[in-house]
Amino acid sequence: MGREGFGKLFSLKEALNLLFEGRELFPTEKITVEKALGRILREDIFAKIDVPSFAKSAMDGFAVIAEDTFVATQSNPVHLSCVGEVVPGNIFSGTIQKGHCVEIATGAPIPMGVDAVIMVEHVERVGNQVIVYKATAPSENVIQPGSDLKSGSIVLYQGRKLTPEHMGVIRALGLEQVLAAKKPKIAIASTGNELIRPPAMLREGQIYDINFFTLQAAFENIGCEVVDFGIISDSPETLTKMIQEMNEKSDMVILSGGSSLGTSDYLVQAIESLGKVLVHGIAVKPGKPTIIGRIGTKWIFGLPGHPTSALSNFYIFLKPFIQSWMGYTKYFPALIEAKLTRKIASTIGRYEFLAVRLEKTGDGYTAEPTMKGSSAISSMAFSDGYIEIEENVEVVEKGTNVTVTLFSA
Repeated sequence: MGREGFGKLFSLKEALNLLFEGRELFPTEKITVEKALGRILREDIFAKIDVPSFAKSAMDGFAVIAEDTFVATQSNPVHLSCVGEVVPGNIFSGTIQKGHCVEIATGAPIPMGVDAVIMVEHVERVGNQVIVYKATAPSENVIQPGSDLKSGSIVLYQGRKLTPEHMGVIRALGLEQVLAAKKPKIAIASTGNELIRPPAMLREGQIYDINFFTLQAAFENIGCEVVDFGIISDSPETLTKMIQEMNEKSDMVILSGGSSLGTSDYLVQAIESLGKVLVHGIAVKPGKPTIIGRIGTKWIFGLPGHPTSALSNFYIFLKPFIQSWMGYTKYFPALIEAKLTRKIASTIGRYEFLAVRLEKTGDGYTAEPTMKGSSAISSMAFSDGYIEIEENVEVVEKGTNVTVTLFSA
């Protein structure tokens, strides 16, 4: 026989409030720029130099005194004397006088005395004579010092996940290290006597451990370090011992399975023997039999054994909580508007996570629900994202415009 039913079910909002109210920012560390991609920045980065630090040419052409070219036209060209050339990495010595010019390559420093660059397409060179057929304005085709990044300005704000675009900016400033959130160490284990892992061959009644590998990928994808604690058998003593070890060797404990009310579901009593269960049951579909607890100062989560339930709970509360824990404040999920392809009946009082597959149409997108049940991992694998159905909604009609949050965000 199973145990007594769930007590008060927490709403998703109540569960999130509980997590965020008890959240302290995760510690930081200085890391080299080479290791910074994908990490959460925990300091504002200021430009300590102008970028570029010198005036340079935006084009291949000739560096000129703009005033020398003001009267130049196709029918009345101006003749200038070319007194040299300058390429990137070199400096032209001396100062250019009126009536003179210098051949210049893209990115090369602007010589002293000139204030513009005329494109090579608008001139003709004959020996040391340059015939100019078009007037040039002061500063034309000149990239000014600090025009990209100004010394003293904030370049990147803390709370950003560092992307390849950010890496370019950091390198342009000559930085060697940045302050980032440490990678949380997440201990993950699956529970259940029926579970095995490849290369073992399945026997009757056995299934492969899906949850560890999906959760490992999910946590690593948001910048965590995962510690594999394998499969734990359905034994109260073994479970308690393993949870204690997981808690000692990590920053957070995640278990899947054993969180419901069956005769072999021992997770609640194991956590209570070591710490405290704060939540047992969240009004979400799928994923109701979820546990949130504390052992000392560390969080422990018991996720349902059904793969879709475990993974959907990751998206709706674990992902936002951990990103906030690491100081991630500049997060913008990728959203797509789509029309629902069929009517959905929901349950009043329970938030619903509904995986959908997107299809491009002539005037936008459609969202086709893919859920086959909480035990079917293919529900998620064949999906592009999910929609959220609030607790007070009983029916979502076919053709309704819905917002799809992409899994790839």
